[in-house]
Amino acid sequence: MARLPSIKWLLEAYPRTPKRTGLLMRLYYIWQEGFLPAGRSAFALLFLSMVAGLVPGFWVAWIFCGLDFLLFLALAPALFMTCRKTRFEAGPIEVAPVFEGESTTVQVQVTARARIDAVSLSCFRMDQSLVAEEPPYTLVNKGESSMLLCKVQTKKRGAYTVGKVSLLIPEIMGMLRYSAKVGSTEILVYPKPVGISAFDFLTWGSSGLVFAPILTSGFARGLDFSGVREYQEGDSLRDLHHKAFARYGKPFTKEFEAERGAGIVFVLDVQGDTLLERSLQEPLIRLAAGIGAWFMERGILGRFFIGDEEIPLNAGDGGDSFFAALARIPAASPFKKRANGTSHVWAPAARPMGPVLRLGLHREENPLVHKQVIVYDGKVAESSLDDMLMVHHSLLKGSVSLNRQEDLLL
Repeated sequence: MARLPSIKWLLEAYPRTPKRTGLLMRLYYIWQEGFLPAGRSAFALLFLSMVAGLVPGFWVAWIFCGLDFLLFLALAPALFMTCRKTRFEAGPIEVAPVFEGESTTVQVQVTARARIDAVSLSCFRMDQSLVAEEPPYTLVNKGESSMLLCKVQTKKRGAYTVGKVSLLIPEIMGMLRYSAKVGSTEILVYPKPVGISAFDFLTWGSSGLVFAPILTSGFARGLDFSGVREYQEGDSLRDLHHKAFARYGKPFTKEFEAERGAGIVFVLDVQGDTLLERSLQEPLIRLAAGIGAWFMERGILGRFFIGDEEIPLNAGDGGDSFFAALARIPAASPFKKRANGTSHVWAPAARPMGPVLRLGLHREENPLVHKQVIVYDGKVAESSLDDMLMVHHSLLKGSVSLNRQEDLLL
């Protein structure tokens, strides 16, 4: 009998945000963006009074309902005057990418063309996994500029669109607020990398012979000096930078430009044939982030593929292009299967020159692939071949050692 994915994954995979904005969503946007806590309480009292007034003989409730309605009528001109008096110029929206579970900050430079007594910044119309924390209100005098910040707490990786970044200006009675749209932005949430403490599997067996030269300290040593970095265990002593050692009191290693594309070809296959395999996509992507970071720390990541698509890696960006590509992988859905219903074999447009490491949810018979790491959910590993490593998803919660003995620990 086939095993089923966890109930938690099924609940989280179900989309909660509608693709189209209907009437109920528009009313929700008005409630979320235009009401302050006092205004929400007053509106709740209005609705409660109307329901209570349906009770025969309870005419007092209609008095409260009428007074509450008159209050909202008085708020209309106050909110209108707030909108008319609010004049500002806003700079570009800036937001830094973060790893899942961390907080990022959305910031906007605002210049007041008229005095704004109280203003704050917030983010609306975004995924439910993101939570915006509105900062305290601040005063901005006419002609002055202020950097407004909004903290957003993330939960899971992805590329999220924030439909509305707004300035919040409360009306004088403190019941409603004017939500002035500044623009929209995107928040990139990188997957949290699994720590790789050892990767001995790369050099196991006959297929490991093509990886062994790359893992040596002198791999891809070029002729052009590019800079220095801190010494790592295994670096050649002939590459020590003596001037930096004397200046900072700790060893540094010279770095040289390597040939473009030289190194390991890393292939990530996130396609799953079964519902259980698709539920393991997020542990798979976290492991890919950890392996990619391990490669980049040693300067041996030559090319990176997600399926058949090659991801351009920008030198000197600290791995942002690599992590951004992982963040943009669509979340697995329990309702979508492969388009053709058959397993796809990795077939790049250009034949790779370096050794190929594939990371996926199932084994693939492919002569272009030298080694494979498979993330799976089961009690017993299916194979212990030198060219394939089975890693149980429950191990991917911290630091992991990738070697042949991994499957024997399950």
